Amino acid sequence: MTKRILFASVSLWLFFSSYLQAQTQGLDFYLYSSERVRIIENNLQYQFLPYAKLKMQISGQSSLENRLSFNQDSKQSALSVSFSLMQKSLLHSFSSDYQTIFDASDLEPSPYVNKTAILGYQLSYEPLDSMSLSLFSKGVFRREQDRYIANNFLPSQGYWIGGSARIFRDISSATASLSGSVARKKLAWEAFDLSQIGATLSLYSNYAIWDNNFGYNNRSEDIYSLNAPTISYPQSFYNLSDNQKRSSLYYYSTLQYDPDETINIIISNNYSQNRTNYSNSVIRNNADYQNQATARVAVQLLNSLSWSNDLNHSYAIKDYNYNLNTRHTETRQVSSKLSWEYANADSLIASLSLNLQKVEFPNDAHQWDNDFLSKNYRLGWKHYWHDRIRIGNWVGYSQREEVYLDSLLSSNNKSIQSFSINPDCLILLGDRMAFKQVYLLQADYGDYIYDTGKPNTFYRQLGFRYNLILDTFPFIARTQDPRWLTLPFRNSPNNALMVDLGYAYEENQYADQYGNVYKLHTKNRRYTANLGIRHDISSFFWTVTPTYSWGTWQEYALNFGCAWEFNHGSLIDFSLTPYAEELKSVDWRSTLNLNLRF
Repeated sequence: MTKRILFASVSLWLFFSSYLQAQTQGLDFYLYSSERVRIIENNLQYQFLPYAKLKMQISGQSSLENRLSFNQDSKQSALSVSFSLMQKSLLHSFSSDYQTIFDASDLEPSPYVNKTAILGYQLSYEPLDSMSLSLFSKGVFRREQDRYIANNFLPSQGYWIGGSARIFRDISSATASLSGSVARKKLAWEAFDLSQIGATLSLYSNYAIWDNNFGYNNRSEDIYSLNAPTISYPQSFYNLSDNQKRSSLYYYSTLQYDPDETINIIISNNYSQNRTNYSNSVIRNNADYQNQATARVAVQLLNSLSWSNDLNHSYAIKDYNYNLNTRHTETRQVSSKLSWEYANADSLIASLSLNLQKVEFPNDAHQWDNDFLSKNYRLGWKHYWHDRIRIGNWVGYSQREEVYLDSLLSSNNKSIQSFSINPDCLILLGDRMAFKQVYLLQADYGDYIYDTGKPNTFYRQLGFRYNLILDTFPFIARTQDPRWLTLPFRNSPNNALMVDLGYAYEENQYADQYGNVYKLHTKNRRYTANLGIRHDISSFFWTVTPTYSWGTWQEYALNFGCAWEFNHGSLIDFSLTPYAEELKSVDWRSTLNLNLRF
């Protein structure tokens, strides 16, 4: 019956649509295809006002997924039609929904089919701008494919009711809101009760803003299991097997204080907890608790010198009803950054960060406890030479320690020291050409804290990349570099061509320590060449990037894409990215996006 009503509603809409002017219309289409999977998604939104106080909305969604593994086919679709009528402070809403689910694979003897129809009414009342109330009631009708008996459907019907309320107040230096909602859904083998409450409070002055957000919700759900037919009962049937209760609580608070134009202080604290309890499967009961506190202080010491500091502390508990897996995690982070612009856009940056993570298993005699400590120090330099050459370099040192306190895994206790140099150079050749260079040199020394008989390790990486770029946009404008934007350049925004010719090299070496020397045991090299072309023609562009990698292994890739924006926000976007390690076996991957706005 509901399906016929939906069909009639859509038919009327199609008949009268040529006489009605839509306020919002949209159609979204997405397609992804490869050798292993194909995904198709659709989304339709249509809304119009046939009369001043009457609004009609039609929405539809569908998805199709085909996977080569297990020959799995999954389909989902939904169609919703609603009417809203405004009468002074009252809003009447009538809705009808139809949903289908189809899932078939070699793992199941027969496809699973689920068809659900929903008819509903909602009444919203807004006596004041700061107060709103709503009540809704829905009838639910469902037919589900029997997994044990072919061509047999299990019927189910029931109701879905609920309501919500919200109060909002705004005074001279504060805003506050309080909201709450309840809902109950009851079908033959699906039932849940939901209640939630939320509150917000914001206080502000000329120098400070304090935001608070609180929420709590509770959900009780009956869990049913499908039983195979028996001699006494020849049809499949659902049986109530358990009851699941979930509750969550959160509180977010942020204070921003600006005592001076040169000082900014932000302090925040986030707390959340989630509990899950079962009536019968008590062993599956679990809870999550997490609290995170952060503080940030940014100071402008001089016009060209700034200093920022961040502190972070978090504590999390994952608690299970059975003891062995209960886990406590504590993280402490400290970071500081000093930036000095000693000349026009020339700058020097120094930063450090400390990160300590501690994991405890208190209910398992702490035998799996472990600590992770990392220290990172970085020094960066950026300099402009003769206006058209930008030179930069990052020098870094880090130390990471992984320590297991009391377990068999203590043989893996290890400390890694890492040194890295990352220089780069960008040279402008006029306003439309540039030559880019990036280098990387890194060395890691791995030392076992205890004598385990394993050799210490050494890893080093060398890499560089060159790019010759021609960009008629021009390139200077695309960089958005504040200093280079002051240089003279030409404009061609409606027809821009960019060609990027790239070459890269990377070598990785792995060695073990024996005595005072490291003996190399693994080495790989990789060369990569690519050509990137992008052409913008008004609101249309296309791009193609063939890439070939050789050395220790080979890879072939080709990225092709094009997009066209039309009709005030409509967009069509297509991409093709074949990938192969051998030319005899190519994985063709493609996507298509169509977004229509009319």
